[in-house]
Amino acid sequence: MENDLTLTTTKSASTSSALNQHHRRSFAIILTSVVLLTFGGKLYEIILPLMIYDITHSSVAMSSMKTAELLPNFFFAIFIGVFVDRVNKKRWVLWMIGLQAVLLLSFALLFRSGIHLLPVYYAIGFFLMTLSYGYFNAEVSLIKLSVPNQELTAANAKLSFAETFVGIMGPALSGLILMLSDVSDGLLITSACYLICMGLFTRLKLTGEKETPRQTKFAAEFLEGWHAFSANKPLMMMTVFVVFLNCTYTVINTTAIYFAKDNLRLSSSLLAVVLSASGAGGLAGSLLLNKLRQAWGLGKVFGASILLNAVAYFLLFITHGLVSFAAALFVCGFAATLYSVSVYAFRQEQTPAHLMGRITGITGTCFRIGMPIAVYASGWVIAWWGASVIFVACSVWNLVALAVYVRTRLWNVQ
Repeated sequence: MENDLTLTTTKSASTSSALNQHHRRSFAIILTSVVLLTFGGKLYEIILPLMIYDITHSSVAMSSMKTAELLPNFFFAIFIGVFVDRVNKKRWVLWMIGLQAVLLLSFALLFRSGIHLLPVYYAIGFFLMTLSYGYFNAEVSLIKLSVPNQELTAANAKLSFAETFVGIMGPALSGLILMLSDVSDGLLITSACYLICMGLFTRLKLTGEKETPRQTKFAAEFLEGWHAFSANKPLMMMTVFVVFLNCTYTVINTTAIYFAKDNLRLSSSLLAVVLSASGAGGLAGSLLLNKLRQAWGLGKVFGASILLNAVAYFLLFITHGLVSFAAALFVCGFAATLYSVSVYAFRQEQTPAHLMGRITGITGTCFRIGMPIAVYASGWVIAWWGASVIFVACSVWNLVALAVYVRTRLWNVQ
């Protein structure tokens, strides 16, 4: 009897150890891929608006390009979420990454050929972001499948740490790339990063993954996700706040680059290096996030991110030189990490694994409801009144949101 008990205990411990090792291996693949994709994405995010600015010198053209990149999430996020829950996520991710690599190669070829047709660039940006969101949605589901629920916050913090660490190196390397004769080299490097990620994901194994039977109707699956979302009042309330806050967050990213080029007269290479201050702030946020959550709770960390964003946008408003610009970017990066990780952790903790794709799609669409309009309108506002109006308006907007947020039950979420 005692031997049987010992054997059972040993077998249980062995199974637990194997499961933990499997989780670690799967998460390691995802984490490494996130590093490469983030590095490539940082190059793309910095190089693309600079390419548009160099071609047009227009805030409207820059905001139009950003709007084209936002529209796929708005139109397709819900449907992509249902597809992700239906299909094999490994195959889906491979397709999403591979097609992005092909589009980036096409983009570089067009630019090198001197074909500067903005509608074509907008179309490529549109499809790139469609595929990017398709990958991101599946990544969220893969993290949910690869990490135990009680470790999701720590896992997201590690991912955020990796992203923000690359956020420091990416802009600095972009600065070196922008010193080369052809700026489109950055797109080629991004494409290479994506191809390497394809190789990594071929080694990913998810024994617990199950596909939804094909007999299930698409509409029925969507409604199941919608009913789960609408029944989750805390998640709905968080989504409402993110809808309003995301408008300022996205507008600032585009406006800061235009402000640096047009007002501060920074060279493209110097701007790319200075933008690493935002990555440094994000890195600091990742290092402190777990301690802040333990001390304050998730709700107050999210509230702190709103306040810090307001402070950062006001610092941009009063910026007149390189040092103050870098300081404002540092605060922006710190606040952005607290903000994004809090939202993602809250959503993952509130969502069952089998609904992760649909809930991510539904919330992702809601998150971006106001973003395309806000970004497009900001281009005209900058053209008429300057970037400073955008900075002060976004700061006030965040303070108003914070005043409402502290009166909700989300403030006390642990």
